[in-house]
Amino acid sequence: MTECTHPRSKGAKRCRACQFAHMTGDRDIAARRLAAIKAHHAKPEVKLANRERMRLMTADKMQDPAEVERRREHGRRQYRDFLSRPDVVAKTLSPEVRKRASEKRTATMLRDIPASMRGEYLELVRSKNVNAAEAKAIILDQWKKQIAARAA
Repeated sequence: MTECTHPRSKGAKRCRACQFAHMTGDRDIAARRLAAIKAHHAKPEVKLANRERMRLMTADKMQDPAEVERRREHGRRQYRDFLSRPDVVAKTLSPEVRKRASEKRTATMLRDIPASMRGEYLELVRSKNVNAAEAKAIILDQWKKQIAARAA
């Protein structure tokens, strides 16, 4: 594809359009570009900046009553046209889906508690009547001791 007959900059092999076609058509180049984009978006500072930008944008949008109503109407339409269908309701109520949803909810709610110690945390809170903050402190202290014991 180096044979570009269009007008181009001095010293360039291809015009702008042919260069873009070359870059998007070459699987090697596309794979390298995708890897670079993924690496960029995996950086913690980029994630935080994106999250903050989205938070501010959402907060700004929710100040507009017309936008709030538009979103509300969209939710009603989604429920009416899709979420209330019997096949969708059956899927959402299936035991496998409920179990996955429960695991995700637990992982979100107890994200500060190590996964291996969530059972102990729940036992403290539910059976031993320890309040959540104290139970969290106890579990994290145990976890730090386990980590120190492994390192020693």
